[in-house]
Formats: sequence, C-alpha cells, structure tokens
Amino acid sequence: MGKIIEKIEFVYQFLNKSKSVGAVLPSSKYLAKKILSFVDFNVKNLVIVEYGPGTGPFTIEIAKNLKASDKLIIIELNTKFAKNLKEKFKGYKNVVIYEDCVANTNKILQKEGVKKVDYVISGIPFSSIPKDVTEDILQTTNKIMDNDTTFLTFQYSKYKKQTFEKYFEITDTKFVLRNVPAAYVFCMRKNQGRENQSRI
Repeated sequence: MGKIIEKIEFVYQFLNKSKSVGAVLPSSKYLAKKILSFVDFNVKNLVIVEYGPGTGPFTIEIAKNLKASDKLIIIELNTKFAKNLKEKFKGYKNVVIYEDCVANTNKILQKEGVKKVDYVISGIPFSSIPKDVTEDILQTTNKIMDNDTTFLTFQYSKYKKQTFEKYFEITDTKFVLRNVPAAYVFCMRKNQGRENQSRI
C-alpha cells in the first residue's frame, strides 16, 4: 500500500509541479539495482551525492549499503518530496537532505566538509527539462568531480548522449526494460580532454 501511495503522490507532484518533477512515475527497483551495480560500497569513507531522488527508490537502496563512515548527500528541489525524504530517512545519521537546487551543490559540499565525491547519482530526466538547466547541472557536476568520481544517471532515450559527451566520458551504457518507461543507464567519468582545453 505504501508504494501505491508513493506512486500516486509522484504523479500528483508531476501534474502540479512539473518544473521540479521530470518523470511521470518513480523509478523501478530494477533500474535502481542497475544504477547501483556500478557503485563500489567497499570504498573507505564513501561519499555519494544524489540529485532529484523524488520518492527515494535509489536512496533507500543506497542507504541500506552505507557504512558508518560513509555519507549520502541528497539534493531535492521539490518541497513535498524533500519533506517526505527527511521523514523517511530521519533515522539515518549519515544521510543528509537538502531542499535545494543542484546549482548549489558546491556550497552544500563545503558546508558538509566534503572535499572528495566518489559518486554522483542523478534521478533527473534531462530530456524533460530546459536545455539551459541541463547544461547548468552538467557543468556543476563536472566541477565537483575529480578523476576518480563516477557520474551515474538514467534517461528514457539516448537523445542526450551527445550533450553528456560535452562534459564526460561515457564508460558504459545499460538498458533496463523493467521500468516505466524503459530506461538507459549511463556511467560516466570526467572528460579530461574538456578539462585540458579549458586550461589553454
């Protein structure tokens, strides 16, 4: 019953606040499993930043695997979702939730005393938001990443693949059929060529 209520709430937020909700339904557990198959939870003092978790299908799976020394920083723009996430994860000391926009990620990391991010996981369907917002999010993500950081996201098509390649090197792509709609998972690293060009 709880999952049904979450789906109803998700659709309601999509219909009423589509600017901060990019999908019609929350992601499936199969998509969450595929995304997290790229995450090495054995990393010491693991730091994960999650964008736009919505009702938290990725978040709950991440939280289950966190060690005491790890940290999950969640950034959710939608007020209702952020409030629900704070309630759902209030018992997790290493999960912090900000009702904020991704553009402020660097400030949030500074506030949390985080110097290195291991993974950035995005639940934002970039095809559903304005191009300038997509570019801002990708630029922000590129800036907080170092050479060892992995950026994971999903999309309902490969439409944004070329946009991703402006900022990142795509190291792997997986297709998840058991999701509504079916989705592609993109695993990316910082684009060293772009970084070197910016220094010239």
